Amino acid sequence: MPTSPMAAAASWLAARLPTWALLGLYRLGPVTRLLRGLLNRAVLPGLSEVTVAGGRLAGARMLLDLREEKDLWLGSYEPLVLEAIGRFARPGMTAYDVGAHIGYITLALARAVGEQGQVIAFEPLPANLERLRANVELNGLTGRVKVVAAAVGEGAGRQLFGLHPSVAMGKLVARDAADEPASSLLDVEVIALDEFAAEAGAPPDLIKMDIEGGETAALRGMRGLLRKFGSILLVEIHGRQAAQGAWDELRSAEYQIYRLARGYPKLESAEDLSGRAHILALPLGSGLEAGGP
Repeated sequence: MPTSPMAAAASWLAARLPTWALLGLYRLGPVTRLLRGLLNRAVLPGLSEVTVAGGRLAGARMLLDLREEKDLWLGSYEPLVLEAIGRFARPGMTAYDVGAHIGYITLALARAVGEQGQVIAFEPLPANLERLRANVELNGLTGRVKVVAAAVGEGAGRQLFGLHPSVAMGKLVARDAADEPASSLLDVEVIALDEFAAEAGAPPDLIKMDIEGGETAALRGMRGLLRKFGSILLVEIHGRQAAQGAWDELRSAEYQIYRLARGYPKLESAEDLSGRAHILALPLGSGLEAGGP
């Protein structure tokens, strides 16, 4: 746990500020840069075992790089997704975390579904998997969370995974993507959720997905799930092509799509999505309503 006065002050403040106020500190221009620099000098480089200071995951234990992952430590990470989890995830549910990274959302889902629920976390990258498993163990959740070392796509098999420069993220690519430098490609196991859920006997009530542009292929691989079980979806969309593909798949499965924002505004076409956007998708006729304040 960080012990310097600056780090302790940041932790104390994050535990007391509402999320909107904490996020506001990231938008102060030169002040933000000054605070970030001071905090970077106050914490040790590399991984530290810390307690999440604020937000919906406050009190959780995680292995974090405090110079690079302050938003996870302070509790300002993915506030819209965490708010939606608080609204739609219920005790006893089965939740899938597709693109689990190091487990922040996995831990939030595990809290929400409770002891009678379960979370299945899908992550293909070895470095992320190591920390994902460690973070699950740190919180005593190995009985509630199952980690699957695979990417989620349209069909089962093996496929190349293109790494981002940070190597902490990436997406599935075609095997003939000759323009990808060899050093940024990793051969990974791929599963389709229709097949996985049938074999595991654990269809999801809720699916969170953040797979950096692979959304359309993953949705194609879960067509049966969407039509049979009507899972609630929380999806991060990456780019216009992914927006159109996801829109077509979800509307074909008779889902209504909302933006993850205050009031959950209903979307009328894929044109309402641009760049990177978070959506909520609810099956029509399910009785579920987005609503919101």
